[in-house]
Order: sequence, then C-alpha cells, then structure tokens
Amino acid sequence: MDTTAANISYDVIIRILDWLRDDYLSLYHCSLASRTFSDAAATLLYRKVIYSPSQSTAHRVLDLRQRDDFLTGFFASARLSHNATRVRRLEISGYLSARPPPLNKFPAQLSAAVEYWPNLQTVVFAPALYHDSTFTDALPLLLRLSALRELTVNGACTNDALAPVLVQVRGLESLAIQSPSRAVLQLLPEWLAALRPTLRKLHFSGSCGSITPGVLRSFVPHLQSVSSFALGLSYSLTDDDVFNFWTSLPHLTSLEFRYYLQLRPSIIPRLPNLRHLTVHYTHVTTRTDAAHLYKWIRRVITHSPLASLRLVCESEVYGPAPSFDPLLEHLSARHAATLRRLDIKDCLVGNAALREFCRTCEALEELSVGMSLDTLHDFPRYASELRRLHTVAFCVRNTKRRVARSLHLAKSFIHPQSTIRRLTVDGTRYEGSWVSTKDAGSVDFQVEEVDSRPHLYPWELGVVDK
Repeated sequence: MDTTAANISYDVIIRILDWLRDDYLSLYHCSLASRTFSDAAATLLYRKVIYSPSQSTAHRVLDLRQRDDFLTGFFASARLSHNATRVRRLEISGYLSARPPPLNKFPAQLSAAVEYWPNLQTVVFAPALYHDSTFTDALPLLLRLSALRELTVNGACTNDALAPVLVQVRGLESLAIQSPSRAVLQLLPEWLAALRPTLRKLHFSGSCGSITPGVLRSFVPHLQSVSSFALGLSYSLTDDDVFNFWTSLPHLTSLEFRYYLQLRPSIIPRLPNLRHLTVHYTHVTTRTDAAHLYKWIRRVITHSPLASLRLVCESEVYGPAPSFDPLLEHLSARHAATLRRLDIKDCLVGNAALREFCRTCEALEELSVGMSLDTLHDFPRYASELRRLHTVAFCVRNTKRRVARSLHLAKSFIHPQSTIRRLTVDGTRYEGSWVSTKDAGSVDFQVEEVDSRPHLYPWELGVVDK
C-alpha cells in the first residue's frame, strides 16, 4: 500500500475525486490505492444508477440463456450492503422491453433493487418504450423513501391504474411530469396541496394539451412558494392565460416554456423576480416569424432582472436564417447589468449588433449564437472586452460550406491572455488549460479538441458482456 495515499485525509480525497466524478475507470483505479481511497471512490461510483437501453436492444430476439442486465456487473455491485446506502439517484429511461411478465423480468428486478436503496433522493421513471406493468410494483416503494426529493415521471406512471399511487408521494422539492395525462391532472390539485410545504419546482414537458386555462388556475393556490415552472406545448392556452398564471406566482425565478405563434394581442406580464428563461420553439425561416418570436420574448422579460436566456429549436434547422439583432439590442438596452448567459445558437445575429452587445454586457460569462463566417473571424477582436466570458459556442449560418476543424482558429479564441477556455464551432469543441510539462516546475498552455458527445456506459445502455 502507498503510505502517502494512506495518510491523506478523507476530506481531501473526496474533493480530489470529485474532479473524476464521471470517469468511472479512473475512479476504479483510485479505489485500489488504499481503504480510504476505496471508500471515497465508492461514494462517487455508486451515487447514481442509470439504466437507459438503446432502441436496438429493445427489439432483440428473446434469448432465455442471456443474462439479465439488471442482475449483473455494476447493478449487482450497487445492491451490495456496503454500496447500497450510497445510491442517491435512480434513472430508468430509454427503450425497455415491451414484453409482458413473466417473459419480461425487468419489473420484478427493478422493484427488488429499489428496496436495496433506501437513501434515494432523485428518481426518474421516464422510459420511451415500456410495458404498462413495468412500474406497477416499483412505484409504491417510493412511498417508503423518506429522503426522496426529486421525481420525474412520464406516461409509464400516470395511467389510470398508477396515477392514484403516484400522487401519494410526499416531501418532494421537484416534480417533473412528461406529457401529463388526464388521469394525473385530475388528481394533481390535491397532490400539489399536500406538497405545498416542500415543492419548489414544477415542470410539465412534451404534449400538455390536457392543461386548459381552468386546470392552470386550479394550481395557483398551491404554487405560491414555487420558484421554477415549466410548461410544454398546449394549444388550449393563450398567451394571456399563461401570462396571468405566471404573474400569480410571486417567487417565480425560472421559467421554461414551449412557444407557439399567436396573432392576438396580449398583456405584458410583470415578473420582477424572473432570472432564467428557456423558450422552446420550432425553426423560423422568415423575418415575420422571427419578429413574432423575439417580440414575445421581449414582452416576457421587460420587467425582469434577467441572468440567462436560452432558446431551444425543437425542429431541424434549414433554409435561410432571419436576423435576431433586435433581440440583442433589447438585451443590451435593458439587461446588460444582469445578463450572465445567452444561448441562442440557432438564431443568426449580425456583426455590428454582436459587437455592441459585447461592449455593453460586461458581466456575460457564456455565449452561444448563430453567425456568419465573417463574424466568426471578427469576434476575437472585440471579445476581449468581456473579462468574465469563459465559454462560447457558434453555429455558422448562411454559408454553403461547413467550417473545417482548425486548432489555429481555436487558438485565436483560446489563449493565455483571453478568458475564454471552451469553444464550440459547428459541434466541434475545443478546450484550453494549463498543463505541466516534462520539465520540473514548468507549465504550458495547451488547446485541444475534445469529445463533446454525451456518454453512457455499456451497462447503462443495456449492453452486457456475454
């Protein structure tokens, strides 16, 4: 055993290993250094259990000789007594088998596993494919989890049979329901009343057509302490319905909303505490549609101390890109002192508007916009005015050719004299950092291309070695 490793305190080790929290291989090697390292690494190795099979595994031919994914490897280790109490997050997503029990053994395996993990704080039951009985046995077990604070569910848990069980969960601080069904919406006001002392985040996503103005109003008395709210697409609601609802929530600081074009005039909501806004929308190709979108956003944020704005395009980006310069001009005029993050990567902005935006929004830390190739090459010249800017991402629009991978281009943004340390151009990501060299006591600044793709391990994807 390395005596140096053995003498380092647990408090120091856990901070060191926190830098490796998503690098399971490195955490495993660290766990071999000493008993203290092993205990600290296990805290991170088993803090979350994710099972998210890919679509290809859902339709594989039934093989009775194949080992069950959820009974082997990492999942078996997570159920051992010395690891089970470390599990804090359980996520079941992706494409599960749609076969019924007993051919489908996963429902029984899942409910057995949940009983091993009494300290779960976050549970996600939101698979894209499933059998109706997948969570029949596991869902009632959530009622026993005294530490449970965050819950995300979808239609797999909100049908007529399971909704009455679901609404018995108590003590939640965050509740997210994907494409809420009528069955759960009918029971929701009573559930929200029971959750009122603790609930701070309520998020609806996906298809929310069943949320009507009357349903929305029934939530108001129970959401007076909620600070974060999200709502998916509902053609049943007008802007006035939504704006009036938002203004009735006095502690609202974060909003997420699925926008759709409405031509009728609406009120201007007063949201004096709103700091974070995310807007989902379908791709716009005309100046008229773009103007409707950014004018809608301006109405929402006019009276708010906005810290972050994010626009998420939910459809394929194609065709001409209309200018969103008026949105930048509004942000420069009304929110320059408070804005920290702007993510509108699928929205085209011009060179002059972006230059003025960077001149006024001195507190900006993260920036993601669409721009022309000329603006991309000009940006480093005036980015130096943003002394807090550390992350930038650009999508080059209105050009027939894709920007080639180029470390030379990346180094014009990322260098020791600049504050920028992360750059993404058309999906290619670069990072800069100081690294030690072979010469003792010497460091060098290096820029390199890194993999930005989300990563799941084989066992999380339902791929098990034979």
